[in-house]
Amino acid sequence: MTKIDSDWFYAKLREIGATGGELARFLSVDPSSVSRMLKGERKMSAEEQDKVSAFLRVPLEIVALHRRGEETDFGFAEKKQETYAATSGPPALDPTVKWFTEDDIIYKDGKRWMETQDGRIVELHPAFGCMKGTITIPDDLDLTAPVDPDWGKVYEDD
Repeated sequence: MTKIDSDWFYAKLREIGATGGELARFLSVDPSSVSRMLKGERKMSAEEQDKVSAFLRVPLEIVALHRRGEETDFGFAEKKQETYAATSGPPALDPTVKWFTEDDIIYKDGKRWMETQDGRIVELHPAFGCMKGTITIPDDLDLTAPVDPDWGKVYEDD
């Protein structure tokens, strides 16, 4: 038997209103296979782990920890470090937030500065805008077209 946090997986299924049978259909396996997997009677493959993560809408690293039956508290408790909270992706962008543009740069004393939203003036990192103008894409270039039409060709046409 493998060590798996069965209670957590079943709780996540209930949380999203899904059943083991629906998970089985998503994984393209027999429902009994999912049942045995969640009970720890058979191992969850890496591919299944990825799909379970997508189905449960939970970050992959969290599914991996529960798959191994490990605790999900990250951090250094002895140093009073805050517990790591995994997210499912990058933070959502707020459309009301004004992003910096080249027009916002203030040139002063040979340095580049920018005003933050709270009114502070901060010096820009030298990497800000350093790649501008290093690549030019011609108007007639189709970036979706294959570079080499024979790429991946295995045999010769006769």
